[in-house]
Amino acid sequence: MIEESIASALDREVTKADAKYGNFRSTHEGLGVLLEEFTELQDASHDNDLVSVQHEAIQVAAVALRIAAACKDKDCQKRSVP
Repeated sequence: MIEESIASALDREVTKADAKYGNFRSTHEGLGVLLEEFTELQDASHDNDLVSVQHEAIQVAAVALRIAAACKDKDCQKRSVP
């Protein structure tokens, strides 16, 4: 089970990103954002900065959830189909 404070932080991150950026225009856009956040997580992990690792891991999870939600968005579906 995910600790409640982590789940709350994840919810806040998703809400903040949705408000600031809106829905992903395509799954490719979502993947690009996910890879950027993953790189930041990787860098924090290499630095062994646990506070930053936790922050970046929450951002990675938030982006992954936003990608999953985008799969149900009709506009995103149209742009993601080859």
